[in-house]
Amino acid sequence: MKKPVIFFLLSFAFCGLCFSQAGNTVNVTVEVNNIVVNGGKVYLVIFLTDESFKKEEPEIAFELQDDKVSISKEISLARREYVVFAFQDANNNRKLDYGFLGIPKEIVGISNYFGKGFPTKSYDKQKILIDEKTGKITIGLYKF
Repeated sequence: MKKPVIFFLLSFAFCGLCFSQAGNTVNVTVEVNNIVVNGGKVYLVIFLTDESFKKEEPEIAFELQDDKVSISKEISLARREYVVFAFQDANNNRKLDYGFLGIPKEIVGISNYFGKGFPTKSYDKQKILIDEKTGKITIGLYKF
């Protein structure tokens, strides 16, 4: 008699967890603009913490094609703050290359940056809130 009761309780708890997680996520479209057609794959990466951002170790990453000037990717994210970052890998080494003084050699874009000056290395200044009001995030790629 205990086994069916335990199975029922575990099943109920698992279903509750699934529904609570499903209700905590939102679908967001991330649009990457200013892509150089056939200029190398585009990488869209998402950072969840200040530490991962500083170490350049994203928790979420996507590889996108370079066959259009603008590409959209729909993703499902939990409601919270993120830094969204994209770059076009011109030399196909799957990483962002830096030159003198740490200036990127390849075109890059980041959330809360609109092409003027240099973006900061501050997670708090570059983060954006993802919630039910967030429908689309636009990231433009720029050369420095």
